[in-house]
Amino acid sequence: MKPKDNQSVEIGRARTADLFNEVMLGRRSFMLGTAAVAAGATLGAWVPSARAAVSGNLEVMAWEGYTLEPETAEWRKANNVTMRAAIMSNQDDVTAKVVGSNAVRLDLAEYSNGYNAIYKELDVLTELDVGKIPNYNKGDIYAPFFEGDMWFWDGKNWAMPWVWGLDTIVVNPELVGFEVKSYEDLLRPELTGKLAFLDNPLTVWPQIAKVTGYGEKFPNLTKDELADCFEKLKPYRDQTKVFASSNGDVISLFASGEIAACFCVWSAVPLETAKQNVKTVSIYPKEGAAVWADAWFIPKTAENIETAHAFINEALKPEIQASISKTAVAAAVSKKAPPLMDAETRALFDYDNFDEQFKAMKVYGQPPRTSTEFATYDDWLQVWADFRAGF
Repeated sequence: MKPKDNQSVEIGRARTADLFNEVMLGRRSFMLGTAAVAAGATLGAWVPSARAAVSGNLEVMAWEGYTLEPETAEWRKANNVTMRAAIMSNQDDVTAKVVGSNAVRLDLAEYSNGYNAIYKELDVLTELDVGKIPNYNKGDIYAPFFEGDMWFWDGKNWAMPWVWGLDTIVVNPELVGFEVKSYEDLLRPELTGKLAFLDNPLTVWPQIAKVTGYGEKFPNLTKDELADCFEKLKPYRDQTKVFASSNGDVISLFASGEIAACFCVWSAVPLETAKQNVKTVSIYPKEGAAVWADAWFIPKTAENIETAHAFINEALKPEIQASISKTAVAAAVSKKAPPLMDAETRALFDYDNFDEQFKAMKVYGQPPRTSTEFATYDDWLQVWADFRAGF
């Protein structure tokens, strides 16, 4: 048996809770199908070298449906680029490939919000040369995704946000019977026993913090503040019929008429319930919605760095942004993409009033893994488990 090295220790430090990973997979897989490709199985051992021109082999790892293989087909052919894409089932698949003595070559990969601090600590990121990504510029990229602290620090760009989406209140208007404008409306007696929570720390926790008055402090709440946060959330638990484990479960609950509203779930749920002849609508309440965002980064194990930069630039082209927004039921970071979308895709977000709509939103990270001052991720998990007890 091969002796242990630092890789297992480092990956252990980098891991987030299984819930985080399972929900991130669930968001994509219920629309796109689960991956049949073993994550990274075909990736070759890392041989550090550099390619000076856009061409050659490109090793990519991304969520299923997010590899841009159809969207970049013509570009790859024109530049003689051969892309080999491995599918990640969770973020740790990427981490395992780029950390430790057994790291393998990856020219390009994705990370989700909440992983920036982890990857910074692990020192696996290559600084991006923005001069090689002209589609990433202040004029063309929506402000929240231009040099935000999830991807830009120490005066350098380390990752490039390229696709995002919202989790928010979703309701069946026929069963609710009144207009929902705020989370406070979910406490009305008409909704007793008709509410669902989604077991999704990535977006539900920030919404909980907002609703209980700690939105400005999240993810850095003290243990006392965390306890108070969930004490104030108890009225919502009293309204709740069930805790759903996935977006798919929420859709089934709406389709069967068991629930009238969900506290915070993927805003694309109405597209799926409509297929079952059940009308639901996404609500953008006064407290705002929760944002998830994915970013491309170039690992330190990359070889074809020039082509990786060029690929990121392609990912930010308006026509490609419009295409991925449709196929992945997501939102674009490029201001030039919405005019190229079909009506249904464009309706996923109010691009015409982007700044106003995004005022109450923020791309949050996750609670710290270790801290003597703030409640840690594990502290949040324990309080969350206690909150769900009995359902």
